[in-house]
Formats: sequence, C-alpha cells, structure tokens
Amino acid sequence: MIFQRSLLIDLLKIIGSHLIVLHHLVLYSPMAKIVESKLPRLIDFFFYYARLPVWSFLVVAGFLCAHIVDKRTSFNLLHAIGKRCLRLLPLYFISIFTVVLVTILFGPFIKDELWISPIPSLIEFLSHLLLIQDVIGQPALSAGAWYVSIDLQLFALTLALFYLSRYFYTNFEIEMIGSCIFLASLVSLFIWSKEELFENYPIYFMNAYGLGLIAYLARKNKLCFHFFFLLLMAHVMDMVFDLSANSAVILLTALTLYFVDKGYVITNRISKIIESASNSSYALFVSHFFVIIIFTSIWNMLELKGFFVAFTMLIVTWLVATLIGTALNFLYARLAYLLPKF
Repeated sequence: MIFQRSLLIDLLKIIGSHLIVLHHLVLYSPMAKIVESKLPRLIDFFFYYARLPVWSFLVVAGFLCAHIVDKRTSFNLLHAIGKRCLRLLPLYFISIFTVVLVTILFGPFIKDELWISPIPSLIEFLSHLLLIQDVIGQPALSAGAWYVSIDLQLFALTLALFYLSRYFYTNFEIEMIGSCIFLASLVSLFIWSKEELFENYPIYFMNAYGLGLIAYLARKNKLCFHFFFLLLMAHVMDMVFDLSANSAVILLTALTLYFVDKGYVITNRISKIIESASNSSYALFVSHFFVIIIFTSIWNMLELKGFFVAFTMLIVTWLVATLIGTALNFLYARLAYLLPKF
C-alpha cells in the first residue's frame, strides 16, 4: 500500500529530534567539556539553540491533532486517547526502565555526575509511570519525560474540546473550537508561558500547540484564518519586545506548515529512508538519555582524555543513540502489527 505523507513534517521531526539529542550531549556529557576548549562556537550553538526544536514539535503536534480529528466524521474520545497512549507510552516505559537499569549497573562510574538522578524510590518510579513526576516535584529520571506527559495532556484536552463541540452544527463547531483555542493560545503566550509556576502544566505550552491547531483550522474556516493571522502577529510582538527565540521558532514552524506543507508518496529508497527516520524520531527522543549515561560511564570508567577521543565519543554516542532509536521503533512497530488492533 502507498501512503501519502508530509515531507515537511517528516523533516521537522528528523532534524528536531537529532538537534535535541546533540543539545543533551553537549549539556550533560563530560566529553563536551573537552570539545568546547577547541570548538566553543559549535558547542555554544548546540547548548543554546539545539533545544528550540521542542517548540517546533509542539506546533507540529497541534497541527497533526487537528488533522486527525478533521479526517473523522465521529470518534470515541476514550478510544482516541487510548490509541495515543499506546503510541507514546510503551517506548517511554522502556526508556525509563532502561535509565534505572543503567544507573544501577554503572553507579560507581557516574556517582559524581550531578545531572543523573539517583536510583529512584518506589514513589519516584511510580510517579514517572503515571506521568506526574513534575507536578509532585520529583526529579526527572530522563530528559524527555516531561514532553511525553505534556503531549498527552494537550492531546486529551484538545480532543475533549472537539468531542464536546460535536453537539453543535458543523460551521458553528469549527468556529467555537477556533475561538477557544485562539483565546487559550493568546493567554498562554503572554501570561502562562511567562510564569515558571505553570511550566509543569499543558497551559504553559498552549502558545505553540494552539498555533499548530489554528494553522490547520485556518485552511478550513475564514474566522480561524483571522485567528491564525492575529496569533502570528502576537508572536511577532513577543519576538520584538521580549526577544523570544521560542516565539520565533513557533512562528516559523506554523507559517511553514500553513504555506509549504505538501505530501509525498513513498515510492523510492530516499523516501523510505525519510519515512523510517521520521517514524524513529520519537523513539530517539525518549531513549537517547540512557545512551548518554552509558557512554558517560564508559568515559569515566576508562578515564579517557584528549580532544580527539572526546570528539569521537560524542559522534559515536550520537550514532548509537540513533541506531537504538531505530531499533526500538522497529520493535514497537512489529509488536503493534502483531497485537490485535485497539
């Protein structure tokens, strides 16, 4: 079967996930400290800017959420949320278990690494499985744990809004949804996303997710197009007056999705490589942290030194993380294919 995909979204997912891996490599690994002595600008770039694609992810997630709902004449709210959980949680659980395992195995060699959480208590571990670790103030076991929780919450809230709107006529439905999303996105941009108090809750990220939703709805409805334009102007204001790099990424991603997004058909080898890398991007995002822990342990255990060795270790860590992410996604895809359809 031949599937129609979005080349733009696939590329955003691929580039974004790899930049975030490199950001965490630079942020956490001891190898990066040595590489920085000779390549300070490169390290600074990954340190300050390679974390920004997470905002692009949120815009894309909102856009795709609206697309999923738009293609269905009706849907079961709990069923749709359950399918999203089955997409995100298995790989997340595997990654959390593996982080704990490698922390136990390599404990003596990473005891001085302050960025690695100690072996969790039962309460801490369960809080991660329930995705409430940030809300109750538990230290994160993995760098990507917060995103999984926020993504699921935003998805569930959005679907609940769409579900409730089914009680109204079609034209009023999309305008009501657009109005709610517009107001929530605007408040998030200027209030919620500026307060650390809200950073563990979905409303903090609604400025990005909401703009992705509106970018899709703007293609369907004139009022939503006006909302889209107003939100774009609001992000421009935030860029100018608050010098917000986050808003710049959110704005550019939304504009690109609205004006440039085109489909492609998977018919050749390059397209299949892009498809595979895109499908593996989430697995890479949630699993790379334990790979960094493993290679940090090897670095400390062997007492390695020198620029060339450090640079090589960074590249190898990145490549191994990519391979493991690809393997985990393949395993997940096989299991999802073999198991009964949810």
